[in-house]
Amino acid sequence: MTTSPALLIAMIVGLLAGVLVTWIAMGRSMGRSLADERLRAATLEGALAAMRTDNDALRDQQGMARSVAELLQPVRDSLESLRRASDTASRERTAAEATITTQMAAAQERYQSLEAATKQLAAALARGQTRGQWGEMQLERLLEHAGLLEGTHFTRQDVRAVGDSTLRPDVVVHLPGGGEILVDAKFPFDAYWLAVGAEEPVQRDALMAKHAADVLARVRELSSKRYADTATSPDFVVMFLPLESLLSASLDADGLLLEKAFERRVVLATPTTMLALLRTIGFGYQRQLMADNAEEIKRAGAEMLSRLGVLVEHLEGMRRGLDQAVRGYNRFVGSFDTQALRQARRLNELGVDSLRTIDAPDMLDVALRESDARALRE
Repeated sequence: MTTSPALLIAMIVGLLAGVLVTWIAMGRSMGRSLADERLRAATLEGALAAMRTDNDALRDQQGMARSVAELLQPVRDSLESLRRASDTASRERTAAEATITTQMAAAQERYQSLEAATKQLAAALARGQTRGQWGEMQLERLLEHAGLLEGTHFTRQDVRAVGDSTLRPDVVVHLPGGGEILVDAKFPFDAYWLAVGAEEPVQRDALMAKHAADVLARVRELSSKRYADTATSPDFVVMFLPLESLLSASLDADGLLLEKAFERRVVLATPTTMLALLRTIGFGYQRQLMADNAEEIKRAGAEMLSRLGVLVEHLEGMRRGLDQAVRGYNRFVGSFDTQALRQARRLNELGVDSLRTIDAPDMLDVALRESDARALRE
């Protein structure tokens, strides 16, 4: 059994007290027998031995305590790290909760703003004139995305005369090489919007059927205006629906709607199909521009070759002139040697002194290369 340090200390104090009492008793009774003295000495030695034993045990327990403390130090460090991590996580959780609260409040505000804007848009689209303006605005954005320029590639609100009536399509898209496509941006919306807000499936289906009928009625109206008769090509008019769901909902209610529109020379176009059509037209303009540039480059190249031919002719004239000059120079040098120098040497032989020695200049041995100007002229 392991003795606790407090119990050991109490035992030591008790032993010391016993020794002290023993010595006091010895002082008072000096006349006791030697046997008693020996007994007391033996008792004192036993007490000292017990004290040594207890002291050794106490040192062993202190060493064990230090070892246990060293073993427990990593546990203390881990607990401290866990405490700090817990505090950090608590602070981060608090900050995250505050951020989420702020974001939820902002999302709520945006939702309210979106709801208000949706109501305003629905109220605006309920009016036919505003609805047409919104459709025209969406169509203009598609024209910009396709890279078409107003006044060059398309015209807005172009007045057309058909018989005794005057027509004004929203947009006229000019085709490269001639021709045009007429686009009308007015569309039915009332029944569709009511169907979106309907809660009962039966009521929703009935309103969607009404929306499909409204789209077909608008198709008949466009067909009766004979827009396509004013255009050079092709033989149809485009009815632009600025929302994809306007057409998809109509087709769900009436699967033959596209056929019925085609029969009346009306093409139903959504932003996706309209953008594809406009980009195709823009690509045609790019090809036409490349073809026009190729013709212009061909004409410029022909003119450049003609001008180079003239320059080469002038260069050939210069070469001939230089060749004649070299030949004339060489003839002059030969004549100077035979006519002048020979007489000068004769005078020297006759005793005429000269202040300067006259030598004939060297002749030029230069061959000028001829240019083939005829190849450029041809």
